[in-house]
Amino acid sequence: MTTVEQQFHAFQPGLGESGLPSMDRAGDERLAFYRRLFGWPVKPHRDGSVALVLENGLCAVVIPKLTSDRVIRNLDKAECHGPVLDLPTPRGARLVILAEADGIVPPANLLPKGVELLHSGAVVPLPSAQNFLTGWFRPPDPHQRWLPSLGAVLAIVQTCFW
Repeated sequence: MTTVEQQFHAFQPGLGESGLPSMDRAGDERLAFYRRLFGWPVKPHRDGSVALVLENGLCAVVIPKLTSDRVIRNLDKAECHGPVLDLPTPRGARLVILAEADGIVPPANLLPKGVELLHSGAVVPLPSAQNFLTGWFRPPDPHQRWLPSLGAVLAIVQTCFW
């Protein structure tokens, strides 16, 4: 068993079917899970939910879920298999594609209509009992901890939206 597998299985008692912390487990366990296994900067919210803080090179591309099929298909073809959250918003469901900032973050006016870029201190809710509508569209993989580059994700998103 590799080191990553050992870390992953260390959390077995509280895991759900997906291998991620169960929805009914304490927020502290979820914090430890995401911090220890993925090295993500996560923080607790006062309601017991857990949020990912986008800093230290973490960013996210947000796209409408209704028009996401082509983007996800092209990300898969390009082997950009990073984690993707399914997040409800007042403007409809969105997919949040986690990525690693690999250079200059483009301004919002250069993004296709309906696409947003979150970075530098933005906070993204993670699935929990308190955020039961938030879920993993594609859960993080403890065997593949790297994130796709922002440049690669944006190139694919732009070809699909323009």
